[in-house]
Amino acid sequence: MKADAADAITAAVAARMAGVQAEKDALKYAGMLTAESVKGDSAMAVMNAQMILDAEMAANQAVMDADDALDAAMMAKTAAEGLPEDDAERAGAIAAAERAIEEAMTEKDAAQAILDKNPLQADGTTPTTEVDSLRDAVAQVKDANKLADDYPMMPSAIGKRIAGEVMTAIAAATPGTNGTLAADTPRDGIMNDAADIGAMTWAMIVGEDDVMMKRLGTIDNTGALTAGNAEVSVASLEGMTASAVTSTTLTDGTIDADGGTTPGNYKGIVGAVICLGGTDGCKVTDGKLGAGWYFSPASPMELYVANPDMAGMYMVATMYATYGYWLTYTDGAASGVTLYSNTTANKANLNLGQAGTGDDATDVTARYSGSAVGISKRGDNSGQFTADVNLIAKFALAPTLRGSISNFQGGAVGSNWSVILNETALNASASFDTNGTTAGSGTPGVWTTQGYGPTPVDHDGDSTTDPQNQRPTGFHGRFSANFGDGAAAGAYTTRADD
Repeated sequence: MKADAADAITAAVAARMAGVQAEKDALKYAGMLTAESVKGDSAMAVMNAQMILDAEMAANQAVMDADDALDAAMMAKTAAEGLPEDDAERAGAIAAAERAIEEAMTEKDAAQAILDKNPLQADGTTPTTEVDSLRDAVAQVKDANKLADDYPMMPSAIGKRIAGEVMTAIAAATPGTNGTLAADTPRDGIMNDAADIGAMTWAMIVGEDDVMMKRLGTIDNTGALTAGNAEVSVASLEGMTASAVTSTTLTDGTIDADGGTTPGNYKGIVGAVICLGGTDGCKVTDGKLGAGWYFSPASPMELYVANPDMAGMYMVATMYATYGYWLTYTDGAASGVTLYSNTTANKANLNLGQAGTGDDATDVTARYSGSAVGISKRGDNSGQFTADVNLIAKFALAPTLRGSISNFQGGAVGSNWSVILNETALNASASFDTNGTTAGSGTPGVWTTQGYGPTPVDHDGDSTTDPQNQRPTGFHGRFSANFGDGAAAGAYTTRADD
C-alpha cells in the first residue's frame, strides 16, 4: 500500500511537469505566428498555431491526470484504513497515503494554476502586453487579431492572414530592380549554382571535420591577422612544406611564439599561417611544419575551383550565379519582397552575334537550363517554391532570348503552373540587363535577364586585334508571374546545356 501511495505521488508530479512543458511549448510557438517568424510560410504558421492548441489540450489533460493521481492516493488511504487495527503496517500505510494525498493536491493545484493564469497579466493583478502564460499564447490563436468580432483567429485563419500579406508583397515586387545582398541579408531564399562547376569553400577542400573555430581576431584579404575576440576557422598544416604555404622563411627548429602569425597561401587560398603552439610549440623539421601550425582563410565563405593550370591548387570561382529573394516586414507582417541575381563573372563583353562572317554568317540557337527559387501564394497558402527554367537564345544580328519556367514545387503552387518568358531582345554590343514580359494564366508579369561568361580570349593570334568575345556560359535574372489561382516572384539562373 505504501507503494500505491508512492506511485500516486509519482503520477501527480509527472502530471504537473506535463503541464509545465505544455506552457513552455505554447509560449515557444506563440512567438512564431507572424510572417516574419515563419519567413512567409503560412503552413508553418498554421502548424505553430495548432501546436499551441495541442499544448492547451495537454495542459488540461495534465490537470485530469493529477486528479486521477489524487484519487489513487485517496484509494490508497481507504485501503490502508481497512487493515486490521493490530496490523503492523497499518499506521505507516495510512501516513504514506496521507502524504500522497497532500502531495497530489499540491501538484494538481500547480497544474491547474498553469491553466488559470490570467491572460496578459504579469502577476495576476497588473495588466501587461507580454505573452507570458498559456492563456496568453492560446489567445493569440483563438481571441487576438480577430478577423471579425464573431470570427476568432483559429489556425487556418492565421495562415490565411499571412498568405494575404505575402500576396501583397508579391504584387509589389519589382524584378527590374536588383536587390543588394548584404552581410545581414537573410539567406533562407538565396541559392547558387556553384556546385555545377565543382566549387567548394576552403573548409570543404581541407575537410570540414578537420576545421576548428578559434577566437583569434580578424584576417584581411592579404592574410594579415589583427588580434581580437572574433572567431576564425583554422585547420592544421602539420606535414606541409613551410615554403609552400608562406613566403616567410621558417627555419628548422622550434618557434615558440604562440599566436605568432604570418600571411600565407594554402593551395592558392589567401589567409594567415598561425602558430597555435601547444606542448611542443611550433616546429619546422626538414622544412616540414609541425603540429602547432595552422592556417585560417581570409574569406572562409569564398568559393574555389581547381586551377586547371596548376595541379593541386585552387582559384576563386567566378563562373556561377547567385540568385534568390527575401521578404521585408513591417511590425512582423510581410510588406515587400526583394529579388536578387548576380555573378562576379564577366558580363561586359559577350558574343551574341552570328557564327561565321560575310556570306557564311548564320544564326545560332543555344539552349540553357537551370532553376528558380522564390515566394508564391496560392489560395490561402504561401511559401517558398523552386522551379525549372529553360531558355532558348538566338545568337544573330538581332539576338533574342525566350523560355519558360515550369515544374513548380512547394506548398503554395499549382500543379499546372507554367510561365512563358516572352522573347526579349539582347544587347549584342556590351553588358545587358533586359526586361521582358511573362505569361502565366493571369495578368502579365515581368522578367529580366543578364548573360555572363568567360572574359574575351585571343583566338586569332593577332596581337593587333582585340581579344574575341565568348558565348555566354549562362543567364540569370528575376521574374514575377500571375496565375488564375495565385502569383509568384523569384529569381533564377541557367547554364548552357552540353
